[in-house]
Amino acid sequence: MKSNAKKFFSLFLLTAAVISFLAIQSEHYLSEDLGVYEKIANGSSINYLVIGDSIGRSAGAERKDLRWYSQLEVLLKDFSGSRARRNMVVQSGATAFEGLYKLQRAPKFRDIDLIFIVFGENDRKYMNPEEFTFFYEKLIRKAKERYPGSEIITIIENPLKQEQYADAIKRVSFHYGAKPLDMRIPFKESGLLTEQLTTDMVHPNGKGYQLYAFSILELIKNNIHEKPEIAKLAAPLTGNQAFSLSEKKNFTARTGFLTENGINISKRSGDYLEYEFDGSILGVTAIRSQFGGMMKVYIDGEYVRTVSTWWPFSRERYLYIASGLDSGPHTVRFEAMNEASAYNKSDKSIIQISSIIVSVEEEK
Repeated sequence: MKSNAKKFFSLFLLTAAVISFLAIQSEHYLSEDLGVYEKIANGSSINYLVIGDSIGRSAGAERKDLRWYSQLEVLLKDFSGSRARRNMVVQSGATAFEGLYKLQRAPKFRDIDLIFIVFGENDRKYMNPEEFTFFYEKLIRKAKERYPGSEIITIIENPLKQEQYADAIKRVSFHYGAKPLDMRIPFKESGLLTEQLTTDMVHPNGKGYQLYAFSILELIKNNIHEKPEIAKLAAPLTGNQAFSLSEKKNFTARTGFLTENGINISKRSGDYLEYEFDGSILGVTAIRSQFGGMMKVYIDGEYVRTVSTWWPFSRERYLYIASGLDSGPHTVRFEAMNEASAYNKSDKSIIQISSIIVSVEEEK
């Protein structure tokens, strides 16, 4: 008797699972020709993608349910019954350059209806407004090339004070028909102090992310009513956009650096590592960690910038170095410094580099 009951229960669960799967597939089939705003309005499920930095990943929220996208998912469900399925390409501290390279390397997600792009606050530390505009545009183009049917909402982050970077987001967004959302406005209009809406004067807390979620919902509601065209690929706005980013692992010269498991490591100031490359763009793949040191970067013998590889957690990162170079050839040298990052409280100073990142012309 017990055996029959078990078989019946198993059969019941299997049948329920099949029915649920078929219902989801049917829902998708019936709504696949609808735009994202129509899907949300009629309660269909949507798939969305977040490409962003620490605010993109909701750093600062006290609990998981207080993250902006978690709150948005609840709001959408309450608004129309629409279920929003989440996909993430995010990294704390990332720039649009790193977001572009991570998107290029990421697996292709299925049936993305809506993309959120969340950058700007970190970018202004590492690149000028023109460089930021260039990579921000390429990121939007890459997102639309991968997901042609997707809408794009671009977020101007609450702590961004440099108006040139906010203007760049708006300019690129309007050119491609993406929908910019300036989160500085609801933060200001809330009447609350920055201390009340953030954990560290930069990253929102749960209440701050609630403003993000409500503001996004209001934008979506407005677009449901106004029925605008979704973001589209347009003619390039800035420079040559027909490129992709490629990894180059083979160095051409080194002093002091030792290679372990494909990573070139230095623990002593004065050590250097050199690569030769062609192309107008340069980045570096480095391990950032709590023991990360500082390094100077020279291109063709000229000092370009100083880069810190400190980070509170060990992570492989894709760091922006330079753009706007001539087509080459070039030589880049990474030289370990004696000085440590102010954040590095250890007695170690380690540089870890696995490759450089260069631009490659795409076939027309």
